[in-house]
Parts: sequence; C-alpha cells; structure tokens
Amino acid sequence: MTTLDESPEDEQPGDGADAWLAELTPSELTTEYLRCRREFRNLGTRAKLVSMGSGHVWVESNRLAYASVLFTRIVVTARSVERLLPDCAPREHWDFSAVASLTRNLSEAYLWYFWLCEDEIDLDIRQGRFVLLYCHDHGSRGRLFPPDGDDSEVIADFERRFDENPWLRTFDPKARREAMRGHKTPFVQDNVLERMGEDKEPFRLAYRFFSQHTHTGPVAFFRLFEHDRGKGLETAHEKRYMIHAILFATAILERAVTGHLKLFPDAYTRRPPFSEADVAKTVERNQGRGRRQRR
Repeated sequence: MTTLDESPEDEQPGDGADAWLAELTPSELTTEYLRCRREFRNLGTRAKLVSMGSGHVWVESNRLAYASVLFTRIVVTARSVERLLPDCAPREHWDFSAVASLTRNLSEAYLWYFWLCEDEIDLDIRQGRFVLLYCHDHGSRGRLFPPDGDDSEVIADFERRFDENPWLRTFDPKARREAMRGHKTPFVQDNVLERMGEDKEPFRLAYRFFSQHTHTGPVAFFRLFEHDRGKGLETAHEKRYMIHAILFATAILERAVTGHLKLFPDAYTRRPPFSEADVAKTVERNQGRGRRQRR
C-alpha cells in the first residue's frame, strides 16, 4: 500500500471511495463543497438544539450525566469545525490541517461518548468503565501537574472499586496495574468501532490521515507545494481534502445526535430553560460588558 502522497494519482485520504472527487471540474467541486458544508451546518444546528434540550435535566446516573457533558463537547467541536470552513470567495483562508485536527478530535469525543454512555452493556461493565475513566483522569493529571500531597487515599479508593466490581475483578494483575496507573486511554479504538458496527478500515485510514495533520507528520507537508495545497489559498486539492473531512465529521455528528436522542428522547422538542438571548446576556454581564449593576 502506498501512502497518501507517494503517488500524484493517489490524492484522496481514502481507499478509492473518494476518487470521484478528482473527476469533478473546478466549478463542480465548488458546488459539492458548498453542498457538504451546508449539510454539515444544518446538522450542527440540529445538534445544538438537541444539546440545549438535554440540558438542565435532573439525572441519577453517571451514564446520562456524562452523556450530557460529552455531547456538549461534541457539539462545540463541530461548531469549531464549521467556523473553519471558508466560503469560496477571494481572500478566504483555507487551512485543511486545522480542520483535520478538529475532525479527529470530534471522532475521539464520540468514541468516548459511545464507550461510556451509548453502548448497551451490563451495568457492572458500565460502572467498571467509569472506574477506568477516573483512573485515567487521575493518571493524566498526575503527568501534567506536580504531585499535590500524598495520593495514597485515592489509590486505595481505586483498589476498593476494582475489588467491588465483578468485571474489573476479571482483570489480570498486569492489566489491573496498567489501568490504575491511568496513563493510557482505557479502551482500544478497534474494539469500540466493532461495538459501534463501524467498518474499521476506512475509519482507521481517515483517522491516521487526520493524525498526520494533527501532529505535523510528513504527509502534512512533504509534497505541500507540489500538490498545490497548504498555503492558505483555495485550490482544488485543498477543497477535496476539506470535502473528505466534512463528510467524515458529518457521519460522526449524525451518529452522536442519533445516540443522544436514544438517551434523551425529547431533547429535540423540549424547550430549554434559557434562550440563546438569555445566555448571551449572561456572558456579557459576566465579562463586564453588560449594564452596570447597582451596588
């Protein structure tokens, strides 16, 4: 298999499914890009309404609480992707690498969402997954910030949770130690994709391609000028890459909306307690830009 940029003929980050984009004229490519962008924006609007409709709802389980948190993260990230999709007009800024990075981030957020909240699993396994989440959070923070005192009580609590959970008790000693350290994501991407019923190869290939741009790998810059891309300008190559990212992001966001409506069935039709105007006024006031308050 050749990498994306080893052959001038292989210019799409897929396995041939996107080859049709190379056959489009510049005008047709622009029309397709604008169509994809419009559909993604419309879906983003729907996702925002679903998010607002599932907010300020009393829940009694971690499953629904984290579903609300992660779905908010997904919607905000999708909105950021949308903001980076330029118009087809002079002096517009085109940066596929930025879009690719956020698109990968969007998919990662949904993998977490599915693994923690959407996946239909035994209650013991779900509670065990949350224990793994807490271990991962503790381990991640420990690698970011200097130790703040003795964390032996935290470790003891993790050990107790492991011992009390029937699923976690099946972990062998090595897997248990690694999970409690919390240095790695507590799920294997391929396993989650399998649970989702997702075709792993196309997803994995797109994810790796986006990762090259996230980490500035050689695919992101090796033939940048040769392929007429990466200069902030609108080009056919840049536009084809953008379309691929939009289609991928749209599929992820569609799955997230569908999954969230399973957990919050009335979220799309429920009237949120605060309107967008109310939220905007609160932001202005909190940032000191609202009407001066009496003391």
